[in-house]
Amino acid sequence: MKRLLNLFWYELKYAFRGIRKHLLLTLSAISAMAVSTLLIGCFLLIGLHVDHFATNVEQDMSVHVVLDSEVSDDDQIDAIEKEIQKLSNVASVRFSSKDEELELMIQEKGEAFSLYRGEENPLSHAFFVEVKDSSAIEKTAASIEKIDGVSSVAYGGSSVTRLVDLLDMVRKIGYGVAVLLLILSLYLIYNTIRTTIYSRQDEIKIMRTVGATNAFIRIPFEVQGILIGLIGALIPFLLIFFGYPVVYERMDGVLFASVFSLVSVTQVRWLLGLAMLGCGLVIGILASLLAVGKSLKAKR
Repeated sequence: MKRLLNLFWYELKYAFRGIRKHLLLTLSAISAMAVSTLLIGCFLLIGLHVDHFATNVEQDMSVHVVLDSEVSDDDQIDAIEKEIQKLSNVASVRFSSKDEELELMIQEKGEAFSLYRGEENPLSHAFFVEVKDSSAIEKTAASIEKIDGVSSVAYGGSSVTRLVDLLDMVRKIGYGVAVLLLILSLYLIYNTIRTTIYSRQDEIKIMRTVGATNAFIRIPFEVQGILIGLIGALIPFLLIFFGYPVVYERMDGVLFASVFSLVSVTQVRWLLGLAMLGCGLVIGILASLLAVGKSLKAKR
């Protein structure tokens, strides 16, 4: 056990000595890794928010069903509600009296409409219908409009569905760019480790001459790659860990409206932070394994 511990410290010391000896090369790799990981983190942050926004938009999508002005009897209203509830894509139906409709209009368009309170109210009763599948809201609205006693329906039309599609497209593009940046980071560390090995070829030859095993030679280079990946990921991790709460607080947790609420600080800190550190670790391991395996094999 003591022998293994001593061997571990020796390999770790040798890895740090390699970092110090080729400090500029290592710093350039760490800088490139930090920039790449920061960009990856930003795109993942965008993707996380787009996912969050899309879910909020889809949950907030409902059909406003306005009834005919002649519909005032409770039995008629109940009959229309039952017909709406029969539709497969309907999740819930909420009744809104014409007085409640007027109050909503006053909130949206101003106190000028308060003159219509009471018997002067020209509005009709209505329903707010929540749907299960937002992509089928247009068909659901069309089916509701055909029901007897329904005057009109409104759900934001194609503009709402286009918004959901746009958010989904941005999310996919962000994930695609993140994958490309991961590949770039992998190549940068791979190239750094390979260059380091070539610069130490005389040391490697001496080690082989005195009987050092291939595993003994390769471990410091692999540790170096892992350290570059972790240090490169740690810098943007700290930026997001301490920077995102400041942004969240200044914007009061909302981007434009309540439907575009920001993802919680805790969720971003740990989910995104751990993902970034994990990416740095995995990239460092893969890049160093590829570089060391290929370069040392060529020098046998």
